[in-house]
Amino acid sequence: MGLAPAAGLWSPPSLWREVCSSAQMSHRALFLSVVLLATAVSAMCPPQCFCYDDTLTATCTSAKLEVFPIQLNPDVKHIDLSDNKIVSVDYTLTFYINLLQLDLSYNKIHSLGSRNFERQENLTFLNISYNQITQLGKGTFKGLKLLKLLDLSNNSIEFVDGSAFIDTVELELLNFSNNKITYFEDSSVFKNLRKLKYLYLNGNQILDVPSKILQNLPYSSIEVLSLSNNYIDMLDDLSFPSPVIGSLRQLFLSSNAISSIHRSSFNSLHSLSHLDLSDNNLTTVPTEQMSKLSQLTELDLSENMFTELPAVAFQSLFHLKVLHLSKMPRLSRIDSRAFVDNIHLESVIMDDNREVNILPPRVFHGNLHLKHVSIRRNSLKVIDASHFPVDNLQSLDVSDNPLNCNCSMLWLWKLALVERLAAESSFTTSNDTLDRSGGQYLRLTISNLKCDSPQNLKGKLLVDVPDSVVRCETTWFTVAVVTAFVLALFVATCVVLLLISSDRTFMFCKKTKDPNDASMNGESKRLAPNIRAGSAPPPVLMLMPDKEFAGEYVKSLTPNQVRDLRYMEPWVPVKSDHMNQIHNEYTLDVTSSGRKPAHVVYV
Repeated sequence: MGLAPAAGLWSPPSLWREVCSSAQMSHRALFLSVVLLATAVSAMCPPQCFCYDDTLTATCTSAKLEVFPIQLNPDVKHIDLSDNKIVSVDYTLTFYINLLQLDLSYNKIHSLGSRNFERQENLTFLNISYNQITQLGKGTFKGLKLLKLLDLSNNSIEFVDGSAFIDTVELELLNFSNNKITYFEDSSVFKNLRKLKYLYLNGNQILDVPSKILQNLPYSSIEVLSLSNNYIDMLDDLSFPSPVIGSLRQLFLSSNAISSIHRSSFNSLHSLSHLDLSDNNLTTVPTEQMSKLSQLTELDLSENMFTELPAVAFQSLFHLKVLHLSKMPRLSRIDSRAFVDNIHLESVIMDDNREVNILPPRVFHGNLHLKHVSIRRNSLKVIDASHFPVDNLQSLDVSDNPLNCNCSMLWLWKLALVERLAAESSFTTSNDTLDRSGGQYLRLTISNLKCDSPQNLKGKLLVDVPDSVVRCETTWFTVAVVTAFVLALFVATCVVLLLISSDRTFMFCKKTKDPNDASMNGESKRLAPNIRAGSAPPPVLMLMPDKEFAGEYVKSLTPNQVRDLRYMEPWVPVKSDHMNQIHNEYTLDVTSSGRKPAHVVYV
């Protein structure tokens, strides 16, 4: 094995048989055969090439070749001529009829001509990427009946003839990425590609989804369609025709100018599992449009113009596992129920959303299968354990967020210390790690995780913050302040209650019986001029000391005058049949006791 001539792989008689059997070949091909016979009695491996007898392989990568080598073994099956200076393939492939794979990438080929591959009936792999081809004419790939993979990416192709792929009926992958295609003139150009599964049209100048091309594809064949990096500005209801496109599994529409999506655009994509709508001009999450994608498992909506993720933003996407929501310059609000329908969500990437400064509590607690979360380079002040189902989480990247370093960061501070110890001393377990029943640990990524507040910690790495800050240890001063506050609150409450009680007592004392009531005598009316009928219960008769006129007044009362009154010595009611004892019990001897007589008041 190595750099050596390929002698013995073929003989002059075999060459003569090739020449003699080429009666139908063009004169130029016959001339090349004669030249080959005259110049090479035995096959030779060109300089800077590697030719292998056992595998029938010739590798001439970066060999500075300017023409296609014609002295290789005619039985060769694999030829790699990538990264050379070859400008043409005309009349050079005639004798390599056993060829299975041919790599001509990174050369200077301008044209593939017509019928140059006519005798390559066994070829299954053809790579002509990174050349200077401008068009594919009639019969370009004639004869390639077993070709499965064709890479034409990174050329300058503008025109494709409708019959260019008429023979490539076994083609499974066709790559037109990064050319200059605006549209296909013949909508039936891919009609014969009955086994096509992968079609790459990204990086062209396409203005609309080529729905007519898709409609002419064989029924339910294509699985991957890439239209990224074009100029598509909208998706209408016929963009993805049904049922032809029903087998599509992956759809790439990133880096377009899509600003609107018809409500039924995705209705036919029943099998879609991967959708990339990143780097477009969408201003709201296309919730209704995507709700029909019941089999979707991966979704990328990064680099759009959303201002919020509303409640149930990804409605009915019950099988969604991977979600990308990064680099959205206007996103500022995330509803706590945004991911409530995504019960099988496993990975969430929300990096570089500079307007996001808060995550709602328990925002991911309905996502019990969540394992990986990345929220790098946002503006989060607080990252709380309650945001995530930490019992199942395996990796968390919170790097480069401007934290408010206080007690709420204790759990993150502990994990950050564990990660530092692991990095410095190959330490892999700790009581502060979140142990899993299956032996998994939460791996934390905290690159450039610094404090933005309080001011005395600004710019300090979280792992360098003193434990007294994040643990909020209690001091005597703290206890004194808290105690003083509690006492002050208690005193203030008591004062308020006393003021309320006094006001109510004053108002109650003003409520007396209506002076117009017929049951009241003249004296009662005189004592209660402001009474209103029915505004208060009957007055209570009380004897109070220290009033000079009370004694004489009590003596003058008769049972008829007090028949409707209740008599009370302070707080003790006296029945009406005891009223006769009033004069005896409450006539005070002023001269003997030295006390002033009692007086009667109505309450």
